[in-house]
Amino acid sequence: MEVTEVKKTGRRYTLRIGGETIRVAGSVFEERPLAAGDEVDLEEYDNWLLLRQYRPAMEYALNLLARRAFAEGELKQRIRRVGYRPLTADMVCHKLKTVGVLDDADFARQWVEGQLGRGIGSRRIARELSMKGVTREEAEEAMADTDAAEAEAACALAEKGLRRAKNGEDPRKTNQRVLALLARRGYDYNTAKTALARAKERLGSGDETEDGEDLFND
Repeated sequence: MEVTEVKKTGRRYTLRIGGETIRVAGSVFEERPLAAGDEVDLEEYDNWLLLRQYRPAMEYALNLLARRAFAEGELKQRIRRVGYRPLTADMVCHKLKTVGVLDDADFARQWVEGQLGRGIGSRRIARELSMKGVTREEAEEAMADTDAAEAEAACALAEKGLRRAKNGEDPRKTNQRVLALLARRGYDYNTAKTALARAKERLGSGDETEDGEDLFND
């Protein structure tokens, strides 16, 4: 493949090779300088870069993991975002998985527990896990047996919403506002409606719950 552009920005070089943008440290580029018009075997160049990028990429990944847990897909994105090649990101994550530092199933369990504690519903949690690269199977396993915890969190959120009702507010408006809150937090319609009914019972409110199912349509 042909090198179509070489650009220096600060201590880094940006290369365009075969339609791909590759960023390399100045010291790495100077070890193997390239110029526009040069022909490069991209696979061979990636392997050459891997030997020079692996250690700093690993240090970067470990620094991220020291702050919080990451799913594999999310960590790869972060590694690539700062300029490391896909092959380098793959090899770093493979090593971290091998030694047990990177575990999507464990990450998913921690994420579900933390988000439920913040009053986030299962629909939103599932979307978040998917965005982080966790498989559907791992997400479903992590969310198994969490129905009771989710129901209690939804009820607590509904109670908070009901307590914010202004004096004289139309009960139907209050119901819709609380259901909208639960929908935004990622609860499904049945969970939200049940939570609202339970919250009203706890607070001694006897008015009927409005339908509001349209609020939960994606």
